[in-house]
Amino acid sequence: MRFSRALLGELIMSRRHADVAGRTSASSRSAISGWLAAALLLLSGCAFTTGHVDLAYQPTTQATKLATPESPHVSVVVTDKRPTQVVGEKINGYGMKTAEIVSNTDVPGTLKSAFETELNSRGFTEGAGGNVLSVTLSNFENQFTMGFFSGDATATIGMQVTVKRPDGSVAYDKYVTGQSKDWVEVTGEDNAGRELNAAMQDGVTKVFSDSAFIDSLKKG
Repeated sequence: MRFSRALLGELIMSRRHADVAGRTSASSRSAISGWLAAALLLLSGCAFTTGHVDLAYQPTTQATKLATPESPHVSVVVTDKRPTQVVGEKINGYGMKTAEIVSNTDVPGTLKSAFETELNSRGFTEGAGGNVLSVTLSNFENQFTMGFFSGDATATIGMQVTVKRPDGSVAYDKYVTGQSKDWVEVTGEDNAGRELNAAMQDGVTKVFSDSAFIDSLKKG
């Protein structure tokens, strides 16, 4: 499968260069098209099987300590409200669905770990009896779109982020979205997984970049 994907990539780039330069003969174009069709056939076996992705959150590097000695403990609760556990779909060259893509990794658990990691790196202490950071996950998926020679992979995440005081009052409440997009040649699980990880990182980064969110955690 690695060979077939590499072959497809080389053929696509060869075809692009030939079209731009305008020096490719009719016979060579025909040969390239034949090889391209063969490569697509090699890939079709994987296109109709369920894809699996492994999520892995990449923490923010060199985060600044923002918590004060008086900052209360913080506990993180993630609720999964997605309408489906499917995180994407493989498609063919016509844009038609060929198979689902699912996560081998616990999505809410990965998101919870992401928030806990970023809290710890900023000096906040996890624990009960303080503020409650509630994250409601409503959307997390990748979508492929196809063009003539290549396509795009666009992953998005949507979550309601709420901080509640020990007395139940709401100190922060905001819907946050994250996104990652890149061009692809193969609409498979590897590309979907890469964009999903990046979208989660983008969403979490936006939350921790919000000064109102940080301020809500500093007080109890």
